[in-house]
Amino acid sequence: MLKNKTKKFVDIDEKVLTVFQQRAVPLLSDYLHKREEPLRIEVLKGSITDSVEQLRNVDVVIGLEIIEHLYADVLEKVPENIFGFVQPKLAIFSTPNSEFNILFDSLLKNGFRHFDHKFEWSRAEFTAWTDNICRRYPNYSVALIGLGNPPDEHKDVGFATQMALFARNDLIKKPLATELKGQSLPLSGLKYKEIYTVDFPYYKDERTQYEKIWCEAQYFINRYRHATIYFNVERRIYQLPWLQLMDFARKENVSQDELLDILRNHNIKVEGDFIIMPEYDDDDDENGLCDELNDLSLELNNEYNDCGNGNDASRVFNIESANDDSEECWD
Repeated sequence: MLKNKTKKFVDIDEKVLTVFQQRAVPLLSDYLHKREEPLRIEVLKGSITDSVEQLRNVDVVIGLEIIEHLYADVLEKVPENIFGFVQPKLAIFSTPNSEFNILFDSLLKNGFRHFDHKFEWSRAEFTAWTDNICRRYPNYSVALIGLGNPPDEHKDVGFATQMALFARNDLIKKPLATELKGQSLPLSGLKYKEIYTVDFPYYKDERTQYEKIWCEAQYFINRYRHATIYFNVERRIYQLPWLQLMDFARKENVSQDELLDILRNHNIKVEGDFIIMPEYDDDDDENGLCDELNDLSLELNNEYNDCGNGNDASRVFNIESANDDSEECWD
């Protein structure tokens, strides 16, 4: 059964969401080359600090360049909601590195890169914030990385943007310090406002398990039945290793015996580890090429006899004796 994947885009500014919601609309290519799994996009208006029903069972939280836009009292509530209530498997936060600012020609009047920034942290300040989260929520470990390399002569200022990757310990195969109880915490009583929702087109494979395996087997046989590496010269047959089909069969929870039964049910000969195919199919015997040439010769003869009149019309075009000096006859 396919799992429905949902991506939720949340912002506090409804006007911005309304203006740019069209970026979530499926493209023409999404209809021409459909996804293999369902995908729903939800554009929601709300606060990052609200413990709402729509955040239940969220696996990943990504907050790119958001925390520097929050006032101190709002920022203080973010860890409680994300790591206390949502408790995602992975949470990613990025924010400008203030030490990099000396490389800019100028900053805004507020001393920051953006007019709405409430602060911009140094690497030490950002590290302190991430470490404090891990102390408060010991089920998480953090790794710090950077984006935007500084010039070689200013390596000491660090990256333009600093990023924290919080991984829940069970994701990285470490024991959890405490039981996950976040989903049972009281909700805020609020609900994010739905701005736009769309389900992307996807291909739903309605074939039975049997049909999927047989289609894959047909593809395998048709692809390799004339491959010289599988040709047994002495027996004049092709020996195709059916074990190569097992990778696909395992994905469909099909055993070797079940795979072999499917092949035999379709009169595919199996000997040991090999599918046995004749050197030529019934409609592809060793005289096949000669037959095609004879048919072509007859067709050309008929066309040539239809050209011109008199003695020319009685001339016969012989494919075996044709050469570069043969007279052309065009309609």
